[in-house]
Amino acid sequence: MKPHVHQITLGGVGRFRVLEWAGAHPAAIFLHGLTGIAEAWGPTVAALGEERPRSFAPDLRGHGHSPKPAAGYAVTDYVSDLLAACDALGLDRPHLVGHSMGGRVALVAAARYPERFRSVAIVDIGPEAWRTNWVETQEALDQLPTRYPDIETAIGTAARPRGPGSATSEELMEVARARFAVAEDGSASWLADRAALKQAVELHRSRNYWRDWERIEIPALLIRGERSRELRRRVAEAMRRRNPRVQYEELPGVGHNIPLLAPGALAALLSGFWQSP
Repeated sequence: MKPHVHQITLGGVGRFRVLEWAGAHPAAIFLHGLTGIAEAWGPTVAALGEERPRSFAPDLRGHGHSPKPAAGYAVTDYVSDLLAACDALGLDRPHLVGHSMGGRVALVAAARYPERFRSVAIVDIGPEAWRTNWVETQEALDQLPTRYPDIETAIGTAARPRGPGSATSEELMEVARARFAVAEDGSASWLADRAALKQAVELHRSRNYWRDWERIEIPALLIRGERSRELRRRVAEAMRRRNPRVQYEELPGVGHNIPLLAPGALAALLSGFWQSP
């Protein structure tokens, strides 16, 4: 199931790459996490089956084949890109799904622009400020090689073995390969911009979005991986208390990267949520 590739120009930023998988109305738009790429949603979209919505996934700014400006990586910048992308693609009140960093963007977009979305699913991220998280993430990014001798070596760092229920090895290899650019000499480098990633995680995690979380009134679903260290259990419990309107689901035995660790289970939760009254 090969997606169609759109190139859309968003004013003042540049040309964004968006993948589209055929499906029914209403549409859904999926936002990947930090260091991710649009292809990360392929296994979940495939698991939605023939009854899936028409599905879109952009490379977010700083990632993949989308623009990498020197600045402009606040949550509100990503929300502005999302709204402009929906307009450019002609999406009328799509379902919104975001994982990790993309989930933080989805949370804020749903709270501040409820008229623009039919529903929101927030996958394994909370609204809290968390300095330790962004400091450790920046340190980890600094330790990544900037270039690998060949694409096979690069893919080996990005396509780690998974457990039962995870994306297939072929799907993981496809996602991993999509994250790199290959030079004429055969060497491979990350498509994502390291400076952009470091800005984004610091800006997103330097403030909290509890007020936005409490304001969400459109149909909303929060999904946590039981083994996640990104959405801590105490934060998830506080989220449930502070906005009981949001449906809550936890996937047993699953860590943070739910779209690749448990795409079938995630697709089942999304389908049930979208079909509920």
